[in-house]
Amino acid sequence: MSDHVYNLLKKHHSVRNFKKEPIPEEHIKQLVEAGQSASTSSYLQTYSIIGIEDPEIKEDLKEVSGQPYVVENGYLFVFVMDYYRHSIVNEDSKHQMETSFESAEGLLVGTIDATLVAQNIAATAEDMGYGIVYLGSLRNDVERVKEVLDLPEHTFPLFGMALGIPEDEEDGSPKPRLPFEHVFHRDRYNSDKDEQKEELQRYDQTVSDYYKSRTNGERSETWSNQIANFMSAKQRLDMLNQLNRAGFIRK
Repeated sequence: MSDHVYNLLKKHHSVRNFKKEPIPEEHIKQLVEAGQSASTSSYLQTYSIIGIEDPEIKEDLKEVSGQPYVVENGYLFVFVMDYYRHSIVNEDSKHQMETSFESAEGLLVGTIDATLVAQNIAATAEDMGYGIVYLGSLRNDVERVKEVLDLPEHTFPLFGMALGIPEDEEDGSPKPRLPFEHVFHRDRYNSDKDEQKEELQRYDQTVSDYYKSRTNGERSETWSNQIANFMSAKQRLDMLNQLNRAGFIRK
């Protein structure tokens, strides 16, 4: 039994510095085809992928994201939850399909579909020798992204992905994930707070040690501190309104 895929996935880390070398069109096609091979709920295929090549569009998206690697990369993908094609089918259907794709369940299905596609693309890209970084920051201004990409109703930009050949000095390493025992539950969820706290304390120390070693002691925050700071800040509070305007969560 080969452990190639296991070892590949275990090496994953975000790459943010790329060489200024475009990705061949053949590779783009292969990446998208690999993405399309992902599982899709009930064969609905509720996603589209927009490949961004125009430098001006990249600059517009950089203004939304605030991240330089939105422009400085080999290629840029934007992953879109897409029920536009389903709404077209609905126009000639005897059924009321919008009950499904305007619902909360439709939102979940579309988001999961697009995410599975993206992860297939990420793994394939890394197997080809490219580096990738996800870009949730494109949701900083959903309305602007929809305008730039000319997105119709019943579509929603979920996230982007920059990819390319890593710079020679790129020396990133995988961040330590939560312990196996903390995320894997057998038969039933283990909600014992004492056990959870004990595991989190050990993990906090692991993360702190990781940051210390990566920054020569300049950074030492724990995972708990990091997520507390992030999740206590108000994050994109207009998202429900943006989803409503795009035709979602109406049922």
